[in-house]
Parts: sequence; C-alpha cells; structure tokens
Amino acid sequence: MPYLPVPKTNEETLSKNTKEQYEALGCFVEAFEMMVNEVREICIERICAGIGSSEREQLIEISFHHTVMTAKPLYDIMRAIIAELLNSPKNPHHANRANFKKLLGYIEDEYSHLYNKRNELLHGTWLIGYVSDDDPNAKDFTIRKYKTSADGLVPAKELPKNASELLDLRDRCQTVLMWVSHVDLCLQDNTPLDTFFKCEEKKWFFRFTPDGPWRTLQEKWS
Repeated sequence: MPYLPVPKTNEETLSKNTKEQYEALGCFVEAFEMMVNEVREICIERICAGIGSSEREQLIEISFHHTVMTAKPLYDIMRAIIAELLNSPKNPHHANRANFKKLLGYIEDEYSHLYNKRNELLHGTWLIGYVSDDDPNAKDFTIRKYKTSADGLVPAKELPKNASELLDLRDRCQTVLMWVSHVDLCLQDNTPLDTFFKCEEKKWFFRFTPDGPWRTLQEKWS
C-alpha cells in the first residue's frame, strides 16, 4: 500500500477549531428552538387571551407541544390565529389587518429558510475535525446531505462550512424571534403596528423600541 503523507497540522489550532464548530452548532440549535418556541407561545397566548384560567391554558398547551407540531405547522397556525382575530371588526387592528398579513408573510420567508436549513443540517452527516492538505487545521467542516429528485440525488446547497456561518444562522433566528414577538406585542397592548414596523418598496423594516433605529430582517444586531 502506498504511503499517504499526513498534512502538517497544528494540534492546538485543530482542537480550537473543532471545539468552536461544535459550540456554534449548539448555539444555532438553541436559537432555532427558542425562535420556534416563541411562535408556539404566541399561538397559545392568543387563543387563551381573556380565558383567565391557567388550567385551561395548560390543556391547550398539550396540542401545541405534540411531536407533530414542528416549526412549519406552528407558524402556519400562528398566522391563521392572528388573521382570524383581526377579521373581527371589534379588534383594534381590524382596519390594518392587510399589513399584518403582509408582514407575517414577509417574516415567513426567512423563517422557512431557517427551518429548511436546520433540517438539512441536523439530518446530514457531519464531518468535523477532518484535515486535508488544503485545510490542515480543519478550519472548515463538511456536511454530507443529499435530497432525492427526479434526476436522482441532489446535494443540499449553501450549507454552512464553519463556526462563523453557523453563528450567522443563530443570529438570524434571534432576529426572527424579535420580529414575531413584537408583532405579538402590538396585539397584546393594542399598539399600532407602525410603532415597530414599516414597509418601503415591499421591504419591511423593524425597530426594537419606538425611537430606535430601523433595521431590515437581514441586518445583524450588535
């Protein structure tokens, strides 16, 4: 058998990169589940508003914590609950229901991207800490993930390859959480939607406080 040369590796750097990648994966998964939990809690709170019974709320929670309630159906249900509430002429936001619909649809595009990315990541085969001549300290990792199609197997595209890109996904989950929580804040407190959101040329902007700076859904928070 021919001798295969081993890439010259810095063990300390390799260990550091591997540790950061595993930690970043955990950070992303945690942020993703927090984002989904916010959607779940909004569903429960909007249904239970006015009931005034913690026992009744606990019963309603049962259905929303069932294993079939994954990220996508939870968001679909949240949108339908909010739309149904706003359809009532008695609701303070009734006249602005079209903007709520547009905003939630806008957020859904980012939310869908994140849950699709999460599914591809968690159901892929992770190769962390594997060195090569081009990457002797395993700065990047590889995820082996394919999809089935009419043309056969198709590799999943645009998957993260290092800790920094995983943390970027984490940040995007946290941003979506802030957006949906402020939509719910408007519903809870009868606060006008334009206190925190505005739309310009079909792009929505958000600010964390009524006098804060406007940011897009894609901008990082510091």
